[in-house]
Amino acid sequence: MSAVLLALLLAAPTEPATVGALGPGEQITYKVSWLGLPAGSAEVMVGAEAADRPGSLPIVTQARSDVVVYPLKNKIVSWWDPASGRSRGLEMYSDENRKRRRLKIDFDRSAGNAEVIRQNEGEPPKESKVEVPSGSMDVASAVFFLRTMRLGDGDTVTMPIFTGAKLFKGLAEVEGRGPIDTPMGKREAIRVRLRTEFSGKLTAREIRMWFSDDAAHVPMRMEADFALGPVVVEWTDYKPGRAIDPSTLARGR
Repeated sequence: MSAVLLALLLAAPTEPATVGALGPGEQITYKVSWLGLPAGSAEVMVGAEAADRPGSLPIVTQARSDVVVYPLKNKIVSWWDPASGRSRGLEMYSDENRKRRRLKIDFDRSAGNAEVIRQNEGEPPKESKVEVPSGSMDVASAVFFLRTMRLGDGDTVTMPIFTGAKLFKGLAEVEGRGPIDTPMGKREAIRVRLRTEFSGKLTAREIRMWFSDDAAHVPMRMEADFALGPVVVEWTDYKPGRAIDPSTLARGR
């Protein structure tokens, strides 16, 4: 998954835009293209507050690639805190190129650290505790953090992003706004460029994103250039969630 979802293209003028809400019940379906060819799909769903994770909502991302040279099937659950807009933890189950692994991160903001469990298939789990700056978040929740921002023209947002192994600084810049064509019709969009320090075949140092120009800031399109080639992700279906008041959620650590 790494840099998660990525971009959008095409068009078909259709129905008026849906007014969305970032909250429980939201579902976004994407199609993924690689080198201009169909490559897979992804779905992002926001769940309700769970008793064992008070104060946070599960953001579940499931992605799969049908590319023969690099099959991929990932499930990521990011525990997102609506009050702060940041992550409280992440669980990832990954099957990439026929190699399975598990990653679990728990952020403890009061202690300023993250507890990490990493495990490759057939090997015992490796546990560690890493000091991280206040406000650190996982890769999956970084997009949701941006969704809570104002995203005014010229705005810049910096984010400490922790992958479970390394800590990087992400810098997002709002470059402008205007209409774009998508598989769900023409939409007003906010264009954001996210620069990172990631490396590797399945990561990109720059991600171009288009968010809906409304209060929900739904990611409609993302693009990135990976070592294996350019990837485009575009939304094909959207169901709005239920708007919530963060003050009504239980207090968590």
